[in-house]
Amino acid sequence: MRALIVDDEELARRLVREFLAPHADVEIVGECENGLDAVRQIGALAPDLVFLDIQMPRLTGLEVLELTGLRRGVIFTTAYDEHAIKAFELHAVDYLLKPFSRARFDDAVARARALHAPPPGLDALVVERPEPLARILIRDREQVHVVPVEAVEC
Repeated sequence: MRALIVDDEELARRLVREFLAPHADVEIVGECENGLDAVRQIGALAPDLVFLDIQMPRLTGLEVLELTGLRRGVIFTTAYDEHAIKAFELHAVDYLLKPFSRARFDDAVARARALHAPPPGLDALVVERPEPLARILIRDREQVHVVPVEAVEC
């Protein structure tokens, strides 16, 4: 997973980096110290996971989510508990209250990882086709129509 760390405090960003070190599948692709930079970096980097503070200069973490439309892969890391309900309404993966423990952090990352992973058994459902699809079946109420693929225009 590609991660972006957003916090106006260097010490907080350093702690997230330190706690992420054992997670070999998480690559830190960027860091931001304010909400405006976060909006830019989310657009440019398209991270899978964002560690996001709430109270920051320029834009709050909640405003960042509203502006970017990001609806998955967000773990809030904040000292303020009063925004938790709003954060979960915006589909946050987790809400870590500072100071948080490594165990609590690891649980949040595991939750994000589970949401990012394909559902178990998906590979078994995917059937390899030796040849391209030749026709499409379309149901129209009581009837089923067979349409050749080459007749479909996009």
